[in-house]
Amino acid sequence: MHESLLAQGLSVASSPEKSDFHLINTCTFIESATKETIDTILSAAKVKKKRKQKLVVVGCFAERYPTAIQTDLPEVDLLFGTGKYALAGDILKSNFPNEFQEIGEMNAEIISREKQFRNSDKKKVPYAFVKVSDGCNRGCHFCIIPNLRGEFKDISEDKIILDVNKAISSGAKEICIVSQDTVFYGKSTDKLKEIIHNITLQPGLELLRLLYLYPDKKTFNLLSVFQENPKIAPYLETPIQHVSEKMLKKMNRTGNLNFFKELFQKAREVQDLEIRTSIILGYPGETADDVDEVLQFVEDVKPEKLALFAYSPQEGTKAFEFGDDISSKEKARRVNLVREAHLNVLKGIHQSRIGKIYPAIVDEVNGDEVIVRRFQDAPEIDEIVRVTQKNFSVGQIGKVRIDSFTEYDMDGEFFSV
Repeated sequence: MHESLLAQGLSVASSPEKSDFHLINTCTFIESATKETIDTILSAAKVKKKRKQKLVVVGCFAERYPTAIQTDLPEVDLLFGTGKYALAGDILKSNFPNEFQEIGEMNAEIISREKQFRNSDKKKVPYAFVKVSDGCNRGCHFCIIPNLRGEFKDISEDKIILDVNKAISSGAKEICIVSQDTVFYGKSTDKLKEIIHNITLQPGLELLRLLYLYPDKKTFNLLSVFQENPKIAPYLETPIQHVSEKMLKKMNRTGNLNFFKELFQKAREVQDLEIRTSIILGYPGETADDVDEVLQFVEDVKPEKLALFAYSPQEGTKAFEFGDDISSKEKARRVNLVREAHLNVLKGIHQSRIGKIYPAIVDEVNGDEVIVRRFQDAPEIDEIVRVTQKNFSVGQIGKVRIDSFTEYDMDGEFFSV
């Protein structure tokens, strides 16, 4: 979206109060995100009263509630969904041609400097996210995504390779493959393996990270590529959402505790691989016994990274019809109970890392502090390693030795190679 806006002569304003176009990128995946989105739009409407500007709402909220926005939030001048991010500049220009009459020459120098700044070490990151599909056919009862993104749609291999090379030419050393259901790509594990292989052949790529692998037989069969291709990060991200078979069926998801244990045991055959998964607690009908199964899973499997969510009913989903029989207080208690159990597990995991050396990449350089990330950690969501050495640059590949740790992050020493 940013590049599209730059292409039409729009630069980032220093504050919402000084903008000509106030764009709000929205989320509506859970109830709290929807409430935050509405509050943000209402605050922006107050800003609009003080300055002649256009208020534009984009993203999932705009896709989900277009009629309600137009009726209840007349201050919003324009809205469009996630599928049109890359056309943002064109959309603004076509809807507000008068506002663009003087933009080109006036902003030309600013735009030029901003493009250069985006390519400088001060702002760039050594990774990029590349989408391989959109939409989902799984039909999980709690999930609103199919209502927003529609049915599963592959992105063409040519477009994927083009996006990968564009990211590499902009400085990315690591590509993170994303989608709502990565293993469904091509409706064939062999087709997914083929596109993975072709991505890793691109010049300049150091690391490929596979994200959102649904925990089923397709993911089990995909694990062989982790062994075969050294450019694939030793990292399995697969959101199980629960381990109780009763709860999984009520969520309309596949799998059970035994299959998940088998999947993760197979994954750990990959040298130094680490696991990220997620669990929803407080789903309608969940009992203390179901929570105990989750606690036992955490103790037995010891996932290195665990995202925990309190169930949030979403209008338009099948689960919304089940009601919401567990109080917010009890949901929070269950989340905290599992979080404490995982933190106890994580202490042991951290202890086992002391003195070990891992392949790593420099993510940030902030004065005397350098932020390094092991290949076992995904950007923006997982642990980092802080080092205090100098003379390293963003994107540099090397090794990091782990010397100590805090609750989640680590400290260590980085060695260039």
